[in-house]
Amino acid sequence: MSLFEFVKSFSHDLEENSVPYNEEKEKNSPLEVTIKPEALDTSNISEGEGNTAFRPTSFEQYIGQEKAKKRALCYIEGCQKYKDHFPNTFLSAPAGCGKTVFANILANMLDKKFVTCTAGEIKSEQQLVDKIVECESGILFLDEAHRITNKIGTFLLPILEEYKIAGKKIKPFSMFFATTHKGNLSENLSALVQRFPLQIELDNYKYNELIRIFQQFLVKQYENENINNDIFLKIAKNCRGTPRIGLSLLREYIYIRDWNRVKDNNNLVYNSLTKRDIKLLNYINQSGGASKSSLAKYLRIESKTYEFEVEPFLINQELITISNKRKITEKGQKLLKDLNNA
Repeated sequence: MSLFEFVKSFSHDLEENSVPYNEEKEKNSPLEVTIKPEALDTSNISEGEGNTAFRPTSFEQYIGQEKAKKRALCYIEGCQKYKDHFPNTFLSAPAGCGKTVFANILANMLDKKFVTCTAGEIKSEQQLVDKIVECESGILFLDEAHRITNKIGTFLLPILEEYKIAGKKIKPFSMFFATTHKGNLSENLSALVQRFPLQIELDNYKYNELIRIFQQFLVKQYENENINNDIFLKIAKNCRGTPRIGLSLLREYIYIRDWNRVKDNNNLVYNSLTKRDIKLLNYINQSGGASKSSLAKYLRIESKTYEFEVEPFLINQELITISNKRKITEKGQKLLKDLNNA
């Protein structure tokens, strides 16, 4: 029996809730069988409270992003006035900047069911349909939208356009896409991106906003703890403008009460720059410039990891520029000189 015949035979024996073998898999990709969550046996897992960490549940608690909040409120008021369903919404922002929380708050304000999943989870058209059914005409939130396959994206297009599935009309629902890499999605599925009338890009957080976020978290999560404002400022300066990173640093400081140890544990050098960042800047400076792939190899990481996790902050801080090569700026050279002389 050939491998293909074996796989087809095997797929017939899978339980009713499993996803069958997909013959359109990319060539040479490994065999992958996906089991739907409802088919999993969770009887031996003890029930608990889940994640009890504080998360904002209203725009009053959601600090910062004033422009995004005002725009969303305009749509909420308009949809309620004219009895329209809330439009498909595209949220883009760096990782850890509150996209999921923002969407969840909108769902609360609209009194709609909120169903969340990641693009990586949706491997078949049926899985997407199941999620649409699950959200019950509420909000279907798809995180890491840049990972959506062309097949699923193409299947979703007419659904968002006409609210039809296989020729059957369905009740309108609100599709929310969230991603850190909108450009990757629009490159291959630009028509899909255009089906999102409301497109919101979250701004970088300012120091004073981050400090307010940290203070609110401390009161809600560790009400008996006191922290000096100087520590809040140090954390704000070293979290790359990202609340998630800042809250992680804050929690570590609460545990050990030693900022120098927190800095050392996280390889922080100066204003969010890590030892890896400084190493990279020195390499670019000494080599006179290098390509993205060369820098990724130098750091021994994947090219995509470099592009999306390392480079954006250095560009945002105006320490490197991109042309044919990544080159260090005058500001970057001055920074290295100051650090060497410190």
